[in-house]
Amino acid sequence: MAAHLSALVAVAGLPFGHVLGPLIVYLIKGHESEFVGEHAKASLNYQITISILCIVAILVGVALSLGYLVNSTSDNSNAPAIGFGVMWIAIAIAAVVLLLFSLIFIIMGTIAANEGRPYTYPFAIRFLR
Repeated sequence: MAAHLSALVAVAGLPFGHVLGPLIVYLIKGHESEFVGEHAKASLNYQITISILCIVAILVGVALSLGYLVNSTSDNSNAPAIGFGVMWIAIAIAAVVLLLFSLIFIIMGTIAANEGRPYTYPFAIRFLR
């Protein structure tokens, strides 16, 4: 359970705490128990996948923002400014949806670990096998 719940450390404001929590559980307890190791690896793989997804999303957002800024300097209408605002609202909504789904997956993993069942996060790249 600690491997899954430790991913919530990022909520406390620790940068990349969502990756550090499961990593610490894996390094300390992962070799003592195969069950704990599997859950820690699953949580760590998912958190790394989410981190990569967020970094890519930020880069795309910055690139789109720069594109809108370049367009707005050559055009005097309000269309680029409106498009810029709509784009960031869409990005914010997508971020909230991703956060909620991530929270649901973490809770599902925690419940599975508590019940002694294996759990595989959806959409996680398996960096650690």
